[in-house]
Amino acid sequence: MEKMLGLWLDEKGRYGIAKMTHPVFGVSYHPLRFAGHGTYTIINQLWYTTYNGARQYFRQFTNNDFASGRMRKAGHGNVQVNNESIRFPA
Repeated sequence: MEKMLGLWLDEKGRYGIAKMTHPVFGVSYHPLRFAGHGTYTIINQLWYTTYNGARQYFRQFTNNDFASGRMRKAGHGNVQVNNESIRFPA
């Protein structure tokens, strides 16, 4: 199971980027979408090797996901991670 190393969320908390361990590259960055009840899902199972690569996903005009404002580092204690979602404690 991957381990979360860092988390950034937009100003409204709808979108984010998760920094996670990766078996080949060391770390990977995943764009996230809020799914409700403290759960974020990885968008289309996408991953990038850099934070800026993941951030560029939200700047593309070809998708419907637009982060509002700046991404800010958020706490990530007690976060549960599986292949499809990231769950925060209630």
